[in-house]
Parts: sequence; C-alpha cells; structure tokens
Amino acid sequence: MITLINHPGMKVMKGIQIQTPSPPIGLAYIAATLKEHDLEYSVIDGCGEALEKITPFEMRPDIYLQGLAIDEIVDRIPRESDIIGITCLFSNYWPIIRELAKAIRSRFSDSLIVLGGEHATALPELVLKSSPIDVCVLGEGEETFLKVIEAYRNRNSRKKENGLLQMVDEPKSVNIFDNISGIACLVGDEYRNYELSPRTRNIDDFPWPDWESFPIEKYVSARQVTGIHLGRAIPILGTRGCPYKCTFCSSPNMWTTRWIHREPSKLVDEMEYFRKKYDLKGFTFMDLTFVINKKTVKSFARELIQRNLDIVYQLPSGTRSEGFDEEVGDLLYESGLRNFAFAPESGSEEVRALIKKQIDIGKMFDAIRFCLKKQMTLACYIVIGFPEDTPNSLKETIRLVRKLAVVGIHDITISKFVPYPGSVHFQTLLKKRKITLDDHYFLSPLDFYTDKSTSYCDAVSDRSLYWWMVWMFSNFYIISFCLRPWRVLRSFVTYFTTGVEETRFMRWFADRFVMRKKWRKNLREGMEASTNIREG
Repeated sequence: MITLINHPGMKVMKGIQIQTPSPPIGLAYIAATLKEHDLEYSVIDGCGEALEKITPFEMRPDIYLQGLAIDEIVDRIPRESDIIGITCLFSNYWPIIRELAKAIRSRFSDSLIVLGGEHATALPELVLKSSPIDVCVLGEGEETFLKVIEAYRNRNSRKKENGLLQMVDEPKSVNIFDNISGIACLVGDEYRNYELSPRTRNIDDFPWPDWESFPIEKYVSARQVTGIHLGRAIPILGTRGCPYKCTFCSSPNMWTTRWIHREPSKLVDEMEYFRKKYDLKGFTFMDLTFVINKKTVKSFARELIQRNLDIVYQLPSGTRSEGFDEEVGDLLYESGLRNFAFAPESGSEEVRALIKKQIDIGKMFDAIRFCLKKQMTLACYIVIGFPEDTPNSLKETIRLVRKLAVVGIHDITISKFVPYPGSVHFQTLLKKRKITLDDHYFLSPLDFYTDKSTSYCDAVSDRSLYWWMVWMFSNFYIISFCLRPWRVLRSFVTYFTTGVEETRFMRWFADRFVMRKKWRKNLREGMEASTNIREG
C-alpha cells in the first residue's frame, strides 16, 4: 500500500497577509498516476479533511495550523503502507513536515518515506540529514516516483540498516536507487544527488488529477482555493514550467527553463469534465505563467468559446504581459478570463536588469490598457527589498505604483523579498552567510507583511522596508479609490449580494472580516473542547 499525505495548512490571524490553502494539485497528479498503473494507494489530506479545525502552532504562538494534527494524520495511515509519500511545495511548511516525518517513522519503522515538491528539490541534503525521510524526488515527480516504487518493491532481498536501503548480499555502498535520475538519498553518511530527470515533453500523457481521492467538495464549498472567489472552482494546470531565469525565483531549479503547454482541446476536455462532475462555475490556473505563446492561447480561448461551457477562470499567479494584445485580450475575456496579474516586480530598470526580469514596461502598460477595456480584474505584483535595492530604486518603484493606480489596474501586491530555496538569490546569500537554515528562516514568509521580517537589502533596514511597503500600499489604494470610487461600491454590493469577490481587495476584506472571525471561533471551540477532555 502506498499512502500519499498532504500537510496541514498555516494561517496568521493578524495583518494583511492571506493564507488560503488550495487543493494539492501536484499530489492529485501523483495519485492519478498511481491509479493509472493499478497501484493500491490511499490519500490523507491533512488540510482538506479538517478545514474547519484551527489549532495553535507550537513553534510560533502567532501562527495557526489548519487541518489535522500530526498524530491524527499518523493514525489514519493504513498499517500495510510500505511507501509513504509527502508533498512539500513551499519551504515554510518544512518545520511541520519534518515533525510529521519523525512521527511517521516512530510508527512505521520499515516503510519508505519519500518527499516531493519544491522544498525537496531545493534542499534535498538538508531534508535527508535532518529528518527520517529516505528519498527526495526532484522536480517533476510522476515518472520518478513510479521508478522509486518499482526499485523498492522489486528488491525482495533488501534490508534496512542505519537508515540505508541495501541488498542483503551486497556491500554497504550499494544503493537500490542508483540507476534512477531525479532523486536524492543518503548512502550511509554519503549524500547522493542524481540530478533532475528529463522533463516530460507531452504533459497531456499524464492522467487528469485524481480529485476523487481528495475532499474536493470541502475545499470548494469553503472557498479554500487560490485567487479571488468567482464561484465554485478547483485548480487546474494548462502549462508546466517557465522559460525565464529571474534570480529570485526557484522555478528554473524545479522545472528547468522548459515551458510546456497542453493541447488546448485536451485542456478544455478536462475543464468540461470536471465542470459537470463537480458543478463548477470556474477554474483557477496554477501555472507559473500561462500566456507565453499567442497562437496557443488564442487556440485555447477559441476552444472554450466554441464549447460554450459558461465558466470563468483566473490566473492568480501572474502571467507575461508580452503575450497580450487587443485580439488576445478580447478572446480571453470572451472565453471567461476574469482575474489575472502582471509582475513588473520593480520600478527600477537597473534592478529589473540585475534580477533578470525581462519585461518591457512600456509594452506592459499597452497590455494593461487593452485588458482594462474589458471587465477583467487586473493586478500587478511588486517585490521590494531585493539585495540590489536602494532608497532611490524604491522611489522609482513607488512612482510605478502610483502610475499603475492612475492607469486603472484594480489591485497591487507589495511583497518583501524573501530568498526562496533553489533561487539564484538564495544560493548567493547562503554563500555570504546571510541565511541560516533554521525554522525562523523557513517560517519567515509568514512575516511578509509585518515589521518582523528580515531585510536582505544592505541599504534598507528591516523597519524601514516595512514602512516602504505600507507607504506603497497606501499610495496605490488611496489614489485608486479616489479616482474610481464606484469600483469600491460595486465590489461591496457584489460581494454582499452574490458572494463573488471582484478584486483582491475584496478577497482581503472577506478574509479579514469574515473568514478570520470564523477561524477564531473554531479555534476557541477547539481549545475549549481540549480543556474539557483534559479535565474530564
């Protein structure tokens, strides 16, 4: 039996940051692959199976876990599980996953524990040496995980000694995974990294995500899906990878720079199937950058229009502005696109060059004007506090923020720079010993929007960077609300009459004043129940 595990979610109850868990699409692809190969498996979604449960995180009193406790997850693992796979997309979840792996090992001493996802790909040696995890799957995981399963189960003469999987009749240096690319493991005390396996060129060969094995209805009905709420929706992937090499991004380390798109008709087939199966109104594309190839995008939009599925969709992770012109904008709107973002990152041309952000700001504003002619919600992403930033570059960025407010985009996201594991910036700062790989660092993305976060910019202090962020947010929304007050009124009316969030500002409002009130109530009730159990 193979058991796949998704970790609990994390939340903060103060500030402007929003943590919305989303159905784990990567793990759902792995589950579908196991099903296609007739392998027996079970799924434990540590977040989705108890979305209403909020408990304090022992390591940080200002952070809360959403979902099952570690012991509850371990209790649900079938006793016959010989392989246990865990996903870790973002490194801020590593502290809880590490403790989960330890708890699993104490109960399943002979099972193979495998970790996949961005964190396992970026820091496999740390993972293997600081936890009982046996194997890290690097990069795209479907085919590699199958090879790990086959190698593990086909070596019937294996034994486990000192955490090393070995052949009974072979020297201790023999590792049963030696011929598998795309993994990392320990052979005794020796760390071995077999590098990324070649990317799958035809990603339509992968089966659709196995949402039947996940509590997908709980996510949908609780509105726990990335992006703004446009109606009942689930995640979907139309592409994998990104062809660009931004120094602050971990994508090249995870996916290389190969961008692969799906066949438009097959992508729409999936949308049509799941729309009917789960009575959906829309889809959230989890792609790193969906709009690259104009021909492909137009083909996709026309396919959706032709089928008349009556759905909406969004690209909350952002996309490239170069792929937009008036024709593309018209087609995407007609096909149902309602929310997306561009990512200029900085207002300084010099900083953009240093971080290898290849974007033409003039063309981006042309694309913005095309898109704003339609009723699509458009945001922009800004990052401040790059190591290359200075007070002067931040002044250039705030001028860009003001210009974006004047031209009419709906939302802005100002994030403070955090060196993501696997990125060029991360490697550089690690070599300079400006990063300590401890739990404080791993949990630091949860402090994005507080004055607690670290500035990695020598020219700007921690606290000064916080006030730059506040000033930029204030400038954008004051200008935006003053120039277009009817937008705010319309957004509130729409939200309170239909529940639909037209903008990210309304998403924040709903999280801050509706959802957090619910989470606090659930937290109090859970703590009271625990107290009653102890006293009883």
